[in-house]
Amino acid sequence: MAAPTELRIAADSKYDLYVNGQLVVREGGLKRGPTPTGTYYDVVDVSGQLQAGVNTLAVVLQYFGRQGFSHRDSGTPGLLVDADAGVLSQWKVKHHPCYFDAGYVNDAYRLPENSIGYDARQEFGEWTQPGFDDSAWATAETAAAAGEGLWGELYPRGFPQWFWSEPQDYVQTREVRNTNGDDFTYIQCDLPHNAQFVPVIEVDTKAGIRITVTVGQDTNNINSTYITKEGVQRHIFPGWINGETVTYKIPSGWVKVLSVQYIETGYPAAFVGDFASSNELLDTLWEKSKRTLYVTMRDTFMDCPCRERAQWPGDMVVQLAQVPYCLDRTADGLVQKGLYETFRWQMENGILYGPVPEGNWRMELPAQMLSVVSAYGVWTYYMNTGDRRMLESIYAGMKRYLDLWQFQENGLIVYRPAAKGEVPVNIDGVETGTWDWIDWGHRIDCEPALNAWFVLAAEGVLSVARELRLSADVAEITIRLEQMREAIREQYWNPEKGGFVSKGFEFMPDDRVQALMILCGVAEAEHSSALLKVFNQVEQACPYMEKYILEAMFAIGEPVQALNRMRRRYRSLVENGNSTLWERWPEASDHPGTINHSWSGGPLTLLSSVVAGIRPLEPGWRKLIVQPTPGDLTQIRCSLQAPQGMVRLEAELVERNWQLDLTVPAGCVAVLDLSKLDSQAAPQEVTGTGESQSFRCAAPVPTSV
Repeated sequence: MAAPTELRIAADSKYDLYVNGQLVVREGGLKRGPTPTGTYYDVVDVSGQLQAGVNTLAVVLQYFGRQGFSHRDSGTPGLLVDADAGVLSQWKVKHHPCYFDAGYVNDAYRLPENSIGYDARQEFGEWTQPGFDDSAWATAETAAAAGEGLWGELYPRGFPQWFWSEPQDYVQTREVRNTNGDDFTYIQCDLPHNAQFVPVIEVDTKAGIRITVTVGQDTNNINSTYITKEGVQRHIFPGWINGETVTYKIPSGWVKVLSVQYIETGYPAAFVGDFASSNELLDTLWEKSKRTLYVTMRDTFMDCPCRERAQWPGDMVVQLAQVPYCLDRTADGLVQKGLYETFRWQMENGILYGPVPEGNWRMELPAQMLSVVSAYGVWTYYMNTGDRRMLESIYAGMKRYLDLWQFQENGLIVYRPAAKGEVPVNIDGVETGTWDWIDWGHRIDCEPALNAWFVLAAEGVLSVARELRLSADVAEITIRLEQMREAIREQYWNPEKGGFVSKGFEFMPDDRVQALMILCGVAEAEHSSALLKVFNQVEQACPYMEKYILEAMFAIGEPVQALNRMRRRYRSLVENGNSTLWERWPEASDHPGTINHSWSGGPLTLLSSVVAGIRPLEPGWRKLIVQPTPGDLTQIRCSLQAPQGMVRLEAELVERNWQLDLTVPAGCVAVLDLSKLDSQAAPQEVTGTGESQSFRCAAPVPTSV
């Protein structure tokens, strides 16, 4: 073929690309589903691998062949390659005989990915190299052009290819023989942290030896298998897996293991932000939150990288708020993708649901969908990026979802779950309905929680309507919010119980509900002392909703007690020996869930945005506020990458004086508000120069409560 410089490649499902024998893309493509019928494509620059004259492109195409919680199967394997210049000659195709389905560790209906096996005995030469004789191969069929047939609508990937490290040695390896009374050697290996990775092994052995790789956690569904050929050989197991320990199972006596290594992979964003303080537990919590966020990012945001890899909307909302405080701006691409997908998958009747993309799940989760529409979702993304095009594209879908909700005569919403009368709908053989999931945990007071989430959602839609100058919608939503807040106070405030509770709720006021009432503006100043008492007595939320409770405690001016609760509740997650945060508290009586659930990382956002106090005031961080709220901390260091450059704050209490160094990038203006350190301090504007500027204020020594 003549030499193009750029290729556009779409696949169902994944591909490896070689140009003139050199691996250019490993595990390319995104899981299918920008829309229910569409496909993503990659843009690949191959100019550095091309030579004058004829060039050879070779592709290994992996087809999942199954639906999942994160992928819509097209029904057939397919590859689409388009060049910006030159001519692509006829493709030749052959089923690769080395690859086979290696089976699953557990029931894996949520995952579209396969456990991949590779039989090296079936290799058939250097087929990726120029000059390989493929004359006996079949000619590939042209099934459809771009945008037709199985491809549907084509959407660009939106961010670079995955990060892949060089092969790394494990931190530690241990050889264990016959642990189960069988005739195998088990090599157990530790990674430095929880990671997405592929194992590597080099052996000297005879042909036909089966080597299996598994990850220890019981919620991992995918394993890897290698069947050896004769002699010395090195194998990189295809298909990423997840964990911080891995075990190679090798038949005893037949194999000389020369080395075991791993290649780390992940979303193509670098860690650039940080946080440190005078409290080691909080610092470790921030770091664990960062690590957990990173391993739950790839094709989509994920609830976890092991059990299902699905983009649940409530998880995504907690994750997208963490992104700007610890990752570079490349991570904005995944937030944009997730929000666009949410609204491009909106049903004809206006219902939003998740996770999407999907192939075998259709269920509305009203509380989670309302969180996406709220200021915690779309509006937070807009403030971090200034992406007005996003608002213009999805506002109609936001308003449409809000308009689905009906109201009772008392001013409260009509409750939506299927158990209360919503009729499930069958779509493409999949039954869909409504699941009134608010949180894991116990004693959830669902109806007031859902009303509060609706208020938060309406506030989010109102913010977008104001930004787009939709005056009629602004007036309509403003009136609705006033009516709802008053109705919620009237129906749910119970002075005898000291909180907001629904009629018939037999327990102490739900800590989750009280937090939502503060955050949505229903709770008033006179309620604060009673609600603080609830927060100090009731601890029912799982880590997902705990973030909102802590935020509410900061909001009512109780930073010391908020930090005390944060340290108390998260201590077991910090000290559990893993590098990531669990789905539930380790002491959960039913099941602690997965060991890497980024919805547990809400404290990262709070420590950076509230304790360090750095957050945007205008879209795209053109203007930001720096309002340190240290509680009982005596040192704070925080940095993040705004679109214009790095923001840095260092604050230390020295001899009853706070000394601060602040760096604001050129193109930004910061409002430095030291009123949480010195109640007499007036806010001042700091024009960004990219250089550190020093400030000082007096303050009493903080004390713990």
